[in-house]
Amino acid sequence: MGRTGLFWLILLVMASWAGLSHATPKKQEVVKNITLVHAGVLLAVPGQPPLMEQTIVIEGRKIREIRPGYITGADLMMPYAKIIDLKDEFVMPGLMDMHVHLTLMKGDDIKADDMALEGVINARKTLMAGFTTVRDLGARGNVIFKLRDRISEGQIDGPRIFAAGQIIGVGRPDGGMECNGPESCRRTTRSLISSGADWIKIYASCSGSKFCSDQDGAPMFFEDEIEAVIGVAKKYGIKVAAHSHPRDSALFVLKYGVSSIEHGSFMNDKALKAMKKQGVYFVPTLSVHDMLEKLKSDGKVKGRMLAHNDAFLKIHPQTIMRAYRKGVKMATGSDAGIVPHGKNYRELERFVDLGISPMDALKMATVNGADLLGRTQELGTVAAGKFADIIALSADPLQDIYNIEKIVFVMKEGKIYKKE
Repeated sequence: MGRTGLFWLILLVMASWAGLSHATPKKQEVVKNITLVHAGVLLAVPGQPPLMEQTIVIEGRKIREIRPGYITGADLMMPYAKIIDLKDEFVMPGLMDMHVHLTLMKGDDIKADDMALEGVINARKTLMAGFTTVRDLGARGNVIFKLRDRISEGQIDGPRIFAAGQIIGVGRPDGGMECNGPESCRRTTRSLISSGADWIKIYASCSGSKFCSDQDGAPMFFEDEIEAVIGVAKKYGIKVAAHSHPRDSALFVLKYGVSSIEHGSFMNDKALKAMKKQGVYFVPTLSVHDMLEKLKSDGKVKGRMLAHNDAFLKIHPQTIMRAYRKGVKMATGSDAGIVPHGKNYRELERFVDLGISPMDALKMATVNGADLLGRTQELGTVAAGKFADIIALSADPLQDIYNIEKIVFVMKEGKIYKKE
């Protein structure tokens, strides 16, 4: 074979190799975890009008985008996308309860394993009721932190938990930690934070079941004690929630920089004005009135305690409506653990029964909860970039707030936990 023939043979072989190279299949693109939720009515941002016939595009744990109309995988060039049909449902962000006690049990000799089991049961009840995020404001020991972490790791079904752990109070508070003098208070606060507390909860007043929580009850802390607690919390970037019933206990702690007042039964206009000015949240726990009303109707409280409870039932609703009309920031918190878990929605129902609009109640249970937690970039609305915490109801809660009980679909971080 001459040089010319050899040259052409080499070219032919090289062309064959090139052809084989082009014929080799390309590595397939990795199929992404895409879910399309077709929402008949979508209240993407409570406080704003609902949208009709929308598609929520979810990629993994987060919302990628929202598109008008019912989009398919083919429209997005994603034939592998899963479709969830909620065309006949009312779709909205997962609800938030800013005051629960998931592991709370009555009794003095409570074991950690009993509290753990109770927490697992109550966490699931809460999630199935459509509450994808909670703030746990009082638990014994460190079980609540372990429950929070196991849920976060996906080992247990439950809502996202922001936990305070044990409550800080003077003397020997029930299920709480001592704060007696500034050094004791500082040590206790540091101990809680090192144990994993996301929040600090203080007893600014005594429990609502005690007479010292009535209208004229005195604040529990001295100034140097409350300064020590809040000083440590601020140093570590931890917010403080204050349990408060009497008139003056809220006013006292508001001078030091708390982020929320819990219960607030007898607060006066001076306290409400300070809360509005400082942007402090009010979490009323109104659904506790279910329990107080039942105790009264069953004849289980009499005499001085009956009068004590009646004062709460009369004045607390008035305080809530004054706060609402004055524009004080409010978030929903049921005090579940004192009242039944899984019925956290009672707070919204009672709010609306008082005169708060259904839209505002839903906003308090979503947008405002996220704001109180400092997590508006991740939670509170159905929007691009946020966690896919989405629930669906079989009827419109804007028309009747009691439809909030009709939960047929629950998704948290893109995972479906309930679909009826």
